[in-house]
Amino acid sequence: MNFKELIEKYKQGNASEEEIKIIEEEIEKYEAIEEYLAGNMELDFISSNEDTENKDESKYLKRSVNRRLRKVILTSVSIVLAIYLGIFYIISPIIDSMYYNPNRITVGEVNDDLYFDLQVFTELNMPGYGLSSPVIAESLGFGNYDIYYGRSKQFTQEKEVLNMKIKRGKLTHLTESLYPEVFINFLTYTQPEVFDEESIIRKNERVMSHLKQLNPVSYVAAYLTFDRDLTMEEFRELEWDYPVRFIWAGIRTEPEDEEYKKITGFRIDNNFVSQSGDSPDKEKYPAFDYHEWLRDNGGVTTVSNTPKAYELHYKSLLRYMVDREEAVLTFEMMPIKYEYYKSALKYVEENGVNTYGVLVFANPDDLIDLVENGPIENLEIDEVLASRRYIH
Repeated sequence: MNFKELIEKYKQGNASEEEIKIIEEEIEKYEAIEEYLAGNMELDFISSNEDTENKDESKYLKRSVNRRLRKVILTSVSIVLAIYLGIFYIISPIIDSMYYNPNRITVGEVNDDLYFDLQVFTELNMPGYGLSSPVIAESLGFGNYDIYYGRSKQFTQEKEVLNMKIKRGKLTHLTESLYPEVFINFLTYTQPEVFDEESIIRKNERVMSHLKQLNPVSYVAAYLTFDRDLTMEEFRELEWDYPVRFIWAGIRTEPEDEEYKKITGFRIDNNFVSQSGDSPDKEKYPAFDYHEWLRDNGGVTTVSNTPKAYELHYKSLLRYMVDREEAVLTFEMMPIKYEYYKSALKYVEENGVNTYGVLVFANPDDLIDLVENGPIENLEIDEVLASRRYIH
């Protein structure tokens, strides 16, 4: 029996023990020879010259690939950077220019437009409030702004910082009301048809009784509505006759038969004076700061100077609003308010600047004297302090 037949018999499992031993010994020999050949035989299919040439070609290809890769990466980075710069330094400013930009300096020479816009908004619409620092507008790009500004309440001297967000000409967020509601303080002016003479008298008697029970050193903020509109000359005489602080005067801007009358006016006491000396065009807005106008025009030495300053000042505020349509539409969010500013300016130019009521600060006795002897139709107490602050 040859070895091949023996292997076949081994595979079929028919080999004897002696035959199995012979085959397995042969397999061990073969495995040993195979291991030896695999570990020690050196097969050199490529010559040394051919190997060197392949290595040089590999290095060249590697350098070429690296150069191309660096070029692609550099080009990609350059494109991304160019797009980024284009978006934020070209496209973003273009979008900013299409909408209200509070950081522009077009009204004055030093202060941002926002500074004057908020000042006029506050004075016209918020009796007893004034603008205070800070006034900051942070540009977020693409017509978006994060705005922080301060305002103070004259009566209590409390200050608050408000935050608003503007997105492409629209007010999207505000921490507090832009203009606190003062409608109720002049109800006999805004809704005269609701109140008859007897109901007003009874209500005033109750308020006066409350005033008379206050400590004489108390300090009162009150809204007074006149029994008729006063000219600025008549109002100035009233200021001289009574020792109360006249803070803010509401001005009639619509006919008496209007169903809903809007409330705007101007500050009298401690009127805004720009700390930077910056101000809008004085020819376009004369008496924008009426204290400055008085200083430049002989002060209060003449009877007509102060009333004239009041008239010019209020008209200047309205004219400013008319010229700042973009700002009005951004903050007021109602085109009807912009139309009101235009109609109000036209009304006072045709009918004069006349006041229907005022905000005053006074001790109870002085306020009682004014209500009892002055041209007062209605009285509303706003706030009471135990005493006036900073008595000198």
